[in-house]
Amino acid sequence: MTLKGSSQTTINSTEYKPGLNVLPFAPKLADFITNSLKLTTYRFGDKYSHLNIGDVVSIQNSVTKKSTLKARVKSISRSKFIELPLDDGGHEAYENKEHQRKVFSGYYKYIGRKIKDDDNFLIISFKLIQDR
Repeated sequence: MTLKGSSQTTINSTEYKPGLNVLPFAPKLADFITNSLKLTTYRFGDKYSHLNIGDVVSIQNSVTKKSTLKARVKSISRSKFIELPLDDGGHEAYENKEHQRKVFSGYYKYIGRKIKDDDNFLIISFKLIQDR
């Protein structure tokens, strides 16, 4: 099942600073993760570059600030925005680069500009795990 990126994006006018091993997600995306439909995230810049393969992170709803899931980081790579996939199967899909840019420019509105082709992103894949 392909997840479609929303035409109504979350707008973050201020930067949210979660705990060290916390990955916040918009409520709809948190629901996708709960159902194991979304297991990859694209993150602007190097904010999450402290994470390593094997680290356990909390998945947090960015609105309620509740963390209900744990996940283990499976892979981390870097990419320029222009090279991010439009549909990789583990992330919501986008119609085209401009749709993807619009969504990400909403998520990262606090940077004060639209996302550019040469902006750096981390691609983080994870696997849900049971609390122990």
